[in-house]
Amino acid sequence: MKASLKTSGLLLDVDVANAHIGRWLHETANQRIHATTQEKPAVRLQQEQQKFTPLPQSDTGSGTIPVAAAQHVMPYESLQHPLSVYDQLLGVS
Repeated sequence: MKASLKTSGLLLDVDVANAHIGRWLHETANQRIHATTQEKPAVRLQQEQQKFTPLPQSDTGSGTIPVAAAQHVMPYESLQHPLSVYDQLLGVS
């Protein structure tokens, strides 16, 4: 991926990686046979989704997050991964 981005004149940063990782997951990672389960992750997810139960309705009935829960929201920055994580996923050295 890094090489194809470079030929397009794009630098690999968090925003660019996030924009391209979904396609890679859909077309590559979730289509190959997983070493542990011996199944394609996309197929396994479909099977598991059929067994999911709906989330409970909120106590407030308004669909809003209770104040106590809202005070413990994870900052957006903590959801970002360093580029080294993407490099490992993509096999970039």
